Amino acid sequence: MFEEDKADKVIIACDLRKQLHCYSQGALGNYSTAFSMRLKGKSSDTMITAREVHEKVQKIMKTPASLYLILQCFARLTPSLLDAAVISTLGDFDSKAGRFIGTAFFGFGSPTGYSITNLGKIESSSIDNDIFIPPASPAIKKIKGILTVNGQMNICVSQR
Repeated sequence: MFEEDKADKVIIACDLRKQLHCYSQGALGNYSTAFSMRLKGKSSDTMITAREVHEKVQKIMKTPASLYLILQCFARLTPSLLDAAVISTLGDFDSKAGRFIGTAFFGFGSPTGYSITNLGKIESSSIDNDIFIPPASPAIKKIKGILTVNGQMNICVSQR
């Protein structure tokens, strides 16, 4: 996305289960967050760009404050506003909390963002191959959904 679309910033979904000491294998719940990564002064060499992206992602993954940004924002809201923020933002209802979160953190109202969601890598004797269609967001111009099944990586793109 940095090279193909000349994006300056990409939002990356992140599974937090491995970072949480309190996570129990198989526990239900949403253990995901997202972080943004900005790349300045992009190189024309794909390998140099890929190395820089990898290093930045690894640095962010080791910085809890970066990983938990969205979760911290939600945690600071009055508990009764949590659902109201999401519903009002998605449903375009009037809510100061919804407008703040949707605009400040997710860019709702101006679909100019780029995002990647990687579901990971699995080996399965029941599933030969599969694709992951990423959920569309009102803030995203282009999103890539990545899933690797039995060594075969598939990338699905949703674009406005």
